[in-house]
Amino acid sequence: MPLKEPRPAGARGRRAAGRWAAVRERGHLWAAARRARRLIHRDPGLKGAGDMAAVVGAVEEKRGRRIVMVGVPLPPEVSAFCVRGHDRDYVVVDAQAGELTRAHATLHELFHLWEEHPAEEGGHAPGMDEATIRLLLPGLRPGAVLKVLTRSHYAQRAELGAETFATLMLQRLRLSGARGDEPVSSALAHRSAGV
Repeated sequence: MPLKEPRPAGARGRRAAGRWAAVRERGHLWAAARRARRLIHRDPGLKGAGDMAAVVGAVEEKRGRRIVMVGVPLPPEVSAFCVRGHDRDYVVVDAQAGELTRAHATLHELFHLWEEHPAEEGGHAPGMDEATIRLLLPGLRPGAVLKVLTRSHYAQRAELGAETFATLMLQRLRLSGARGDEPVSSALAHRSAGV
């Protein structure tokens, strides 16, 4: 019996491939949400966190160093980034973004510090050069900041984990804020950081 030649992938094959890609994506989202929930519910520092300062404190305790929060105007392509220093870490957030965006971006970057995701090499950040970085962020090495600003992306799993963690933690903080403690606003005043 002669073997049949495979049919070229037509519209039907592309639809099936698209459905499988959607199923895989939902599976990745489900797994990331499960990991984030497990982290939030199992870590004593995160489990009891009722405001942003408590989340920052939990990450500081895990890393064994202070986290300095900085709010400065950033290029439109960048909402926040984190930089690891020798004796302290920095989370830099776009000062021109809305409060909710700043809170989400802060949580996203805190997760990268928690998981110690490495920054990747990349091209040039529009509008950012070493002189601008020295002006906006005195005390940070311009080369390290440019490295972070110009990374193309983290590994997909790390980015998905950071986004999921930030979303779930922000929901948790906003729910506790509905009881009157205003935790999202406290992110903007943590340690007099100016964010």
